[in-house]
Amino acid sequence: MPLPDYITDKTVIKKRLIDLLPTMIKIFDSEPAVLRIDDEPVMIVGDIHGNLHSLDILLEQRDKMDCKNILFLGDYVDRGSQGAEVLLAIFDLKVADPEHVFLLRGNHEDAQMNVYYGFYDETGRDKDFTLDMHDIFCTMPVAAVLSNDTFCVHGGICGADSIDTITKDESYQYLWNDPSEKLGINRSDRGEGIKKFGCDVADAFLEVNGLNRLVRAHECHEGGYMWWFEGKLLSLFSSTDYCGGINKGAFAIYKDKDVSLYVFDNKKNIQKCV
Repeated sequence: MPLPDYITDKTVIKKRLIDLLPTMIKIFDSEPAVLRIDDEPVMIVGDIHGNLHSLDILLEQRDKMDCKNILFLGDYVDRGSQGAEVLLAIFDLKVADPEHVFLLRGNHEDAQMNVYYGFYDETGRDKDFTLDMHDIFCTMPVAAVLSNDTFCVHGGICGADSIDTITKDESYQYLWNDPSEKLGINRSDRGEGIKKFGCDVADAFLEVNGLNRLVRAHECHEGGYMWWFEGKLLSLFSSTDYCGGINKGAFAIYKDKDVSLYVFDNKKNIQKCV
C-alpha cells in the first residue's frame, strides 16, 4: 500500500504522525496487553524495520489472499531508512480497520532504541517527536492469542507464567527474550535483564496456558523464518535484504490451528513453504 504521492517529505509524514497521536493512544489504550483474536485466517508479520518495500509486498499479498485479519509482531522502525513511512502506513491501516489490524510492540518501539538505531536520525533528531512516538509505543499491546491456540509476541517468554499476568508496563522480557537450544532460563548476550529460554520453558508455558504454539519475531533469518522446539515455536522476519544483507522475508497464515508459511524476496517472488 504505497503512500500517496504528496507524502514524500519527512516533515509532512511527521506532522501526520503527530496529528494521529491522540487517536492512536486512544485506540491502543482501549486494547488489553494480550489481544484475543478468534477470527480467522490471520496473516502474521515479523520485523519490518523501516523497509517500506517489504511492507508493500506484504500488504499486496494480504489483498491477494483476501486475508482481512493481519497481526504485526513489532519492530516497525530503526535500521531501515523509511521507518516514518512504515509507521504512518500501519497506523493508517489501524485507524481505518481497528477490528482486523493488530499491532504489537517490539523492542524497537522505544525512544532509547530509536536514538541509537536510526529512527531519531531519520526524523531529524527531533527529541519532542521521538518522545511523542514513544508515548504511543507504550500503549501498544504486548502479545496476542489466536483462537485459544497460538501465542504471538515480539521477543519471547520469561518463564511458565500465566498470560493473565502480562502488562504493558512490565513487558521488557516479552519484547527482548530469545529461544535457545540450552534448557532453562539463561542470560543473553543482548544485555542486562534479557534472557534466553529453552524448550522446557516453552513447553511449561504452553501447558500452563493451554496453548499449542508460539510465534515470535525479533531475529533475522536468511530464509525469513526458523522453527524451534520440534515445531512448537516459529520465528518470523519480514524485512528483505536487512541492513544491506541478502535475506528473504517471511509471513505466516494462521487458520484452523495450522500455520502456512510463505517466503518472499525483494523482487516480489512469493513461495509457499511445504
